[in-house]
Amino acid sequence: MKKLHHHTFDALNGRQEWTEYSRLLYSKPVLNEQKDILPFFKTRHDLSVLISNYFPKIMAPDRFAHEFQIYGDFVADLIVGNSAVHRYVLVEFEDGAPDSIFKQKSNKSTPDWAPRFERAYSQLVDWLWKLEDMRSTADFVHTFGSRQASFQGLIVIGKEMNLTPQEENRLKWRMDRTMIDSNAISVVSFNELSDNLNDWLKRYYGV
Repeated sequence: MKKLHHHTFDALNGRQEWTEYSRLLYSKPVLNEQKDILPFFKTRHDLSVLISNYFPKIMAPDRFAHEFQIYGDFVADLIVGNSAVHRYVLVEFEDGAPDSIFKQKSNKSTPDWAPRFERAYSQLVDWLWKLEDMRSTADFVHTFGSRQASFQGLIVIGKEMNLTPQEENRLKWRMDRTMIDSNAISVVSFNELSDNLNDWLKRYYGV
């Protein structure tokens, strides 16, 4: 399994990386996962680590890895965690498009869940299943510090989606009511990610 890297967060550099992210966000109507998103975050370590603020119990993150291989079978786009409290978030980046979560079909008044969203959710199921399956191994303890290490999932998907109130309610209900082996899964758009990162940098670090 790929090694987790030690990292000390630099707020000023995080602000610079957020500025670069803001430029990327508004540079094109659709962001491609492979061409735009993954290469960008792979070289922005402070912004990547800051994403863990979606899960306050992680507190002060000090470990991260991009393209984190989970026992040879699966690869998480990003993992961020705190090695002292053994809490980690697994991040799946998807395309940033208006129809990344819901797709409208001409013969239906209610849109279907988009294939990319279902794919992302299924990937998190597999990642968490594999981690649970390997929990008793020495390699798991070496990587995460404890057999009791806990995990949460985050899907970053969609851009300029303009969801209707009904669609927002459907998404919130699904995320609130469905957990994977007691692990919470959250979903944010790339626009929301930008707003939240900006807010955290101002509120917690004054930059």
